Formats: sequence, C-alpha cells, structure tokens
Amino acid sequence: ISFIPKFINHLFRCKPISMVGAEQLLLDTHSLKTVLLDLPSIGSQVLRKAPASYTKIVVKGMTRAEMILKVVMAPHEPPVVFVDNYIKLLADGNPETFQKILDMKGLKRSEQSSMLELFRQRLPTPPSGAEGGPSLSFSAPTPEQESSRIRKLEKLIKKRL
Repeated sequence: ISFIPKFINHLFRCKPISMVGAEQLLLDTHSLKTVLLDLPSIGSQVLRKAPASYTKIVVKGMTRAEMILKVVMAPHEPPVVFVDNYIKLLADGNPETFQKILDMKGLKRSEQSSMLELFRQRLPTPPSGAEGGPSLSFSAPTPEQESSRIRKLEKLIKKRL
C-alpha cells in the first residue's frame, strides 16, 4: 500500500504539533488503521479475511505511524528518557527520522542539537561482525492493549473538552 508511507510523510509535516493535536491524530490514525484492515471486505456479500500479507503491511505501517505520534506526545525532559523511549518505540536508528520528530515537537535548534548528540550516543552498538546498522527490535502492542490505550486517550480528551 503506497498510502501508508505517504500518510507518515504527511504526519512529519505537522510541526509544531500540540499535545492535543497529537492525541487527536493518534485517535484518527487508529481509526484509519481499522478502516484499512476492513477495506478488502467492505461492500462484499461474503465475509472473509483480508490476505495475511495485506494485513501485515497495514498493521506494520500504521503501528509505525501510531508510534511516531506516541513519541511526539512524550515529554522531552529528561532528554535521556525521551531518547531511550524513541529508540524503544520506533526501533529506528536513523538520525533524520529523529530530527523530524524533534521538529514535530517544536524544539529549538539548540535543544535539537544536544538531543541529536545524545541520540547518537544512546544507539545500541551492533555486535562485532554484524553487517548493516544497529539491529533494533520491538514488539508491537496487541490489539487488546492498543484498544485499551485508545479508550483511555478518548476519556482524557473528553475530560479536557
């Protein structure tokens, strides 16, 4: 699906983004993920599951979009905790992606440079003899956990309104 990478690129264009804006985008992203997963069977007389490859692509891509928004919502103080949280949630050792997240948070350039330096220091080093960059892995939350988080977020938003 070429939609998901475009969606993520458009997320990165939202800068600076407020906490409430990020929360709403997270809710919208979750809804969009649900719609995309149901898309193959919409309007069909026969209820059948979407192909596993399609489901895998949608879940992986939209979970990444959700993780980007969760990192944006996380407080950036203390910086070490923020950087570690980014590495854990996004499993992305790319400084350009980290820079985009900092832009989305609306941090000043002086803050960004120190955060980028910290980010480079905190990246796990690849085992000796390993090819390529750092190997980072994370387990995606289960749909039940994600649903629970979304409900909590919806309640928070309702309280603020």
